[in-house]
Amino acid sequence: MRVLMAAGGTGGHLIPAVRIAEAIKRQKNDAEFLFVGGDRGLEAKIVAERGYHYVGLPARGFLRSRIWRNVGAMWDNLRANRLARQTVSGFAPDVAVGCGGYASYFPIRAARSLKIPYILQEQNRLPGLATRWLSARAESVFIAFEQTRARLPHSRTVDLVGNPVDPRLATLTRTLARKQWGLAQGERVIVVTGGSGGARSINQNIVSALKNPCSHPPVTVLWQTGRHGVEWDRRPAPGWVVRDFEFTDAMTEAFVAADLIVARAGALTISEIAAAGRPAILVPFPYATADHQTHNARVLVEAGGAFMYDDNQLPAVSLLDIAVSLLRDNEQLEKMGRASRALGRPDAADRIATHVISLAERTVLGDN
Repeated sequence: MRVLMAAGGTGGHLIPAVRIAEAIKRQKNDAEFLFVGGDRGLEAKIVAERGYHYVGLPARGFLRSRIWRNVGAMWDNLRANRLARQTVSGFAPDVAVGCGGYASYFPIRAARSLKIPYILQEQNRLPGLATRWLSARAESVFIAFEQTRARLPHSRTVDLVGNPVDPRLATLTRTLARKQWGLAQGERVIVVTGGSGGARSINQNIVSALKNPCSHPPVTVLWQTGRHGVEWDRRPAPGWVVRDFEFTDAMTEAFVAADLIVARAGALTISEIAAAGRPAILVPFPYATADHQTHNARVLVEAGGAFMYDDNQLPAVSLLDIAVSLLRDNEQLEKMGRASRALGRPDAADRIATHVISLAERTVLGDN
């Protein structure tokens, strides 16, 4: 069975594709994969580390606010379209999976023109352009949020399955997660993350808060500063225990170990918070395309699992002070955690994988 995985632009599109491929591999060990995406990010490195082959396309996203700068992008995208068709034709997949991002459009479009069946996986509440343009002829579109369905009126089948999160979120216990982080079971823990790249405004807010004594000590802060890091004197005021790091492979364990999570509102982050069943304070990235992080955050906020603050509010509020005030109210924390968990769908990758395998087998048998 040969599967084309198309995703590009950011890790928010690529990681779901990788998790779907891993789920397919668990169910059908002899499956072969080719990943196709952009050629400017870390996609090739991430895919290669997991043992898959990757082809990067010179695809470029269009600047909607600076139309005159899109001439070069048009030329690059013509090249990407030609290379995508050559690549897909040469690989001859039985099925294709598109996980969004502008670079995913060209390989899925090529698959469509070659009459290769494909499915789409949309991470965000507001579907991206690639999903909207390709959804009408997709065998199925798998969505993470129910609110997305109404925005895909021409799709054949739209299935609510959630985002492909770390499958360990279905079974990992708080006790084991805390043990792996070296945390006491009764310790109060706040996880702060702005994603792998970090969030400057959140980091600065945390630096300021750590200069003041904790109002309800002791509280441990697991703080992912991101690859750009942050400068601070590493001497927090009394009551704070801080463990800061640029990156960790144990973020799943951190989410499960947490009493509360402070984070941006990327689609995968929202889904991971929900699968972990944790309350959250969300600060959407203000420059995301179509403000999609705010729309993602509202899913959790409207369900009662999170509070949301705009990025421009951060100079006037302290995220850690707000978090600590919530830690004082166990009833509120538990209520928010239950609301969050009700949205969790940790089996998404496996459900999508089962459908992909079935579609591929139908193709091989000539029933599609």
